[in-house]
Amino acid sequence: METPPTRRTVDIRREMKRCPACGHSFSGEAAFCPFDGTKLVRAERDSMTDPFLGSLVDARYQVIALLGEGGMGQVYEVSHVALARHFAMKVLRRELARDEELADRFIQEAVATASVRHPNVVEITDFGKLPTGVPYFVMELLIGETLGQVIKSGGPIPARRAVRIIRQVAGALGSAHAAGIVHRDLKPDNVFLVGGVSGGIASDDVRVVDFGAAKVIGSSRVTRRGIVFGTPHYMSPEQASGQPVDHRADVYALGVIMYEMFTGRVPFEADTYMGVLTQHMFVQPVRPSLVSPAARGLGALEEITMVCLEKRREERYGSMEELAAALAEVVETRIDGRIEFADGLGARPSRVRTGMRYPMADELEPPSLAEMRVAIDSELPPSRVVPWAILIGLGAVIVSAAVAWALVVYRSAPASSSPAVPAASPAFSIRAPPPLASAPALPSTTAKPSASALVPASAHAPPPKKSGPPGGGIDDVGDPFRTP
Repeated sequence: METPPTRRTVDIRREMKRCPACGHSFSGEAAFCPFDGTKLVRAERDSMTDPFLGSLVDARYQVIALLGEGGMGQVYEVSHVALARHFAMKVLRRELARDEELADRFIQEAVATASVRHPNVVEITDFGKLPTGVPYFVMELLIGETLGQVIKSGGPIPARRAVRIIRQVAGALGSAHAAGIVHRDLKPDNVFLVGGVSGGIASDDVRVVDFGAAKVIGSSRVTRRGIVFGTPHYMSPEQASGQPVDHRADVYALGVIMYEMFTGRVPFEADTYMGVLTQHMFVQPVRPSLVSPAARGLGALEEITMVCLEKRREERYGSMEELAAALAEVVETRIDGRIEFADGLGARPSRVRTGMRYPMADELEPPSLAEMRVAIDSELPPSRVVPWAILIGLGAVIVSAAVAWALVVYRSAPASSSPAVPAASPAFSIRAPPPLASAPALPSTTAKPSASALVPASAHAPPPKKSGPPGGGIDDVGDPFRTP
């Protein structure tokens, strides 16, 4: 006899983990306690012994079974006694509910999520408080598997199925971002796949759950100082370092999910909570194609994934719509809903980097050969080529003008009163120098020189007349350091 879908989901989630430091229990694929960062250990738990089971909440919700337990609270399957419909009820942890401000924020986040109208965002239908004052909210009951369970059981996901899932997640997050809601704790366990297999093709209907969990519990006094609430393996560098986050933190987290879908593993792994965060902040991820044989044919999908994983938020895709547009350049959806790659997996989206600074584009000097090679390798768009041509042309004009000015200054220099000096090398002579006049005979070395012999001949006679064109040549400059 086939196990009912609801019971199958409960059985899958019954495998629990426990924090040896604080004693909290968790289900799913969590590795570290979100409250103190301690590594979790496996623990058996019989969900049927929960005292909350069988109770009636607000005279309309009959509690049937425990579905899961996370950092925020427990999730139960409930039945609406009047509508005869099954829902999921999320109840805040008792120790967290003692903080009234946090309990109010829990309800506010539920109301905010309920305002997001998107088919891939879990639908929240009701909320209230238990007689003990513990808040709860009610949402649609999801029958299927989480993305985390699919990856754990089957490894890397084929590219076409992965793209279908990514596009739905991006659509859900884009709608939430437009409403001013940032998820902050996006991970495969918060991506639920509803549906089955039709015609040999997985028909995945995605639901994104647990909006605002990190925002609610991260402000709790239960959290140890120095621990940032959230799942470290999917945390953006700015979130890991405790900086303010915006919607681009979700872009990074989706990039980590994409990486895991394509390779079967997360980009960063460590034995400690802070060890994982440190790698997110300072270590560049290895490209998926170098990690798993299944990712070697990704082509443009690998480029898109790496852009999402940029350390600086300015260099990631600026929005989920921009990420979806990049996917649309390399894939297309057929009428029957199947995904096909427009130009093959090797196609490259027109924009694979955001916020890139092209080398020397804003400098006022001609580029070097190395810089020009970098620019060419970066595949500058046509709009960037025009400034290069202007700079190179301007440099050539400046050099030519400098040479012409030097020649003009030289030719206009006044004639020197010193005799012409023969050129040391023909390479520095424009004209051959005129022949020198015959020198007078030198006096005998044995005779005492007269006083007139000590006076240069040039002091008694004018210098010989120079021949050649007006302005002379380089040889006519004489000794520039000689004093008159």
